[in-house]
Amino acid sequence: MSSDNAARETGLRLRATLRTILSPGIWLVLSVQMALAFAMHGQLPADDASLASTLTILLIATGLMLFYYLQAGAFHGLTLSRETLAVTDMMRAGKTVFAAFVWLTLKAGLLLALVMNVLIFLAMLLTGQEIKAITGALAPRFSIALGVLSFVFVYWLPFVFARREFRLFPSLKAALRIAWHRLSRSPFLALLILGPVLVSYFLPGDVPLWIDLAISLAGGAMGWIAYIYCIEVLPEDGKPVDGAQPV
Repeated sequence: MSSDNAARETGLRLRATLRTILSPGIWLVLSVQMALAFAMHGQLPADDASLASTLTILLIATGLMLFYYLQAGAFHGLTLSRETLAVTDMMRAGKTVFAAFVWLTLKAGLLLALVMNVLIFLAMLLTGQEIKAITGALAPRFSIALGVLSFVFVYWLPFVFARREFRLFPSLKAALRIAWHRLSRSPFLALLILGPVLVSYFLPGDVPLWIDLAISLAGGAMGWIAYIYCIEVLPEDGKPVDGAQPV
């Protein structure tokens, strides 16, 4: 890499970091994420557990919908400007892409579930073990697998929102093409995506909750740095498409 390209790459990384740190919208998303993580770690009160359980489920479901809306607004809002993300801009941006984002997320989740079920079925055929034994062996490594998958498709959501391409397979194909084209510049993204995952994986299981939340917060912030970096370099790989594509 030439000195000019190295300087430009350093500038892109610094800009992505500063945009993340100075964006109130991103910190609101991370705050909701931390609140959800804390709520899911909590325990139901012993008295009137049935009512408490119902209320907790409703609150968590509402929080998840809010989180998805804020995420959609942040993803889209960051592609509309090269400045920091204000909360008001994020809320406005979420209106136009929320439904498409939820539908895309559902399709991606179903595809992931299908692939996992096929892999588990093949493992059962090859090893002769029962599904319980296989899932028990794979469960501790699931976070690592998701981290690797997130790294491989790191350009997916940046491409989706920068190009307004909400079709699943075309966007996945484009993300892989961009990742392959920029493979030589991937160590920075690998550090951002895989670093927190590896730290969490190698920590002992009995660490205090605040450590888990701190790692989640750091990992979330690093994920946003990766997202902003990716949308900053996307113009090198083609011009944005005007208008939303069919879902």
